[in-house]
Amino acid sequence: MKRVLSIIFSILFIGVLAVGCSSGEQSSNTQKQSTENKEQKTLTVDKNKKEVKISAQVNGKYFTENTRHGVVFKDGKNGEKSVLRGFVKPEDFYNALISIGAKPGNNLEASDKGKGKKVEGSKLNVYITWNGLGKEIPFSDIIYSSDPRPMDIRFGGNLAHAKKMNTGCILCLDSCPVGITSNSAYAFGESDTVKFHGKKDVLPKDGTDVTVIFRLAE
Repeated sequence: MKRVLSIIFSILFIGVLAVGCSSGEQSSNTQKQSTENKEQKTLTVDKNKKEVKISAQVNGKYFTENTRHGVVFKDGKNGEKSVLRGFVKPEDFYNALISIGAKPGNNLEASDKGKGKKVEGSKLNVYITWNGLGKEIPFSDIIYSSDPRPMDIRFGGNLAHAKKMNTGCILCLDSCPVGITSNSAYAFGESDTVKFHGKKDVLPKDGTDVTVIFRLAE
């Protein structure tokens, strides 16, 4: 009898282990799928439209404080210094732009500051949208400048500099030797005299998720 009970308990124990392992695998697979889905939502590429979309979040601090940073990856050194916190790594964003045919300028160095030099590279038309807006609006519509000029975003490239500096810069509001993209309307260093910040009367409230769209213009 004891031997029979022992066999029964052994079978039950093995069954419990099997169910537990199966449950663990299902949980792991679910978490993996969730992570993959999040990554897909963070960065999407449409090669036919020559378009890259990235997810970001409004940083209300820069409704009133000035900054030269439009979009910065949240985990970069400048992640809390931008109008929008980005959720995509600069290298991934760079590669996405390459995949739609954009050509990096790679023409600026830190020593060029104050020399009137501007970022080069493929021109990008940049837009922004968020839930409830119902449309895309030009990125320039959300940025205040003390010296307004038509925004001219270029694919500066700068991947080597971006990796070395780890600032996380994705879109800078004046020409920049580190940002993956930046605004050629202002020479490198002009942000020392020209002031930028987000427009509170246009952007949604602090912490709101937004989508930034980059389209190849050439």
